[in-house]
Amino acid sequence: MAKILDLTGLACPLPVVRAKEALETEGDRSLIVMVDNIAARDNVTRFAESRGCKVEVAAAGNCYHLTIQPPAGGTAESCVSPAAAQTALGTVVVFASDRMGEGDPELGAILMRAFGQTLVQMEVPGKLLFYNRGVFLTLDDSPVLAELKGLEEMGVELLVCGTCLDFYKVKERLAAGKVSNMFTILESQMQAGRIIRP
Repeated sequence: MAKILDLTGLACPLPVVRAKEALETEGDRSLIVMVDNIAARDNVTRFAESRGCKVEVAAAGNCYHLTIQPPAGGTAESCVSPAAAQTALGTVVVFASDRMGEGDPELGAILMRAFGQTLVQMEVPGKLLFYNRGVFLTLDDSPVLAELKGLEEMGVELLVCGTCLDFYKVKERLAAGKVSNMFTILESQMQAGRIIRP
């Protein structure tokens, strides 16, 4: 019988954190997660699928019911991040702003363009993380959009804070990377061999 986990009313990243805890303690039992907003629905779904679990989503009034099933023949413990059992990710680049450094905003924008253009010529990073005003670098008018898309084509994962996209009301303009959450962003930094913050 599936365990029911009511996560309604919780803000990011708590739905993902609670779902992770449940997956790691419930063995091979299915898990039904109840959330009441689209961000939580999408974040928990992405998290579970990234761990090899199958997820079925059903709307129920103002809520969403996510049925999470561990991999066939496996247990919920096998839904733990594969990366956690591997060596560090290598270099993770964190973009907390669309400008580089402090001081004049125009200069900061020029430096960030130069940084993005130089990044594709250097060592290929393990991941790129974008939060706060850094999410603007992933939008359809980004001065480094071509470079970011080039890194994606090379297999680099670009994780963009969904809460930040919603706050700035720009989610529909996302043109590079995929929407992520604070749990995954923090997990990526904790697994990094080296973190660069332009």
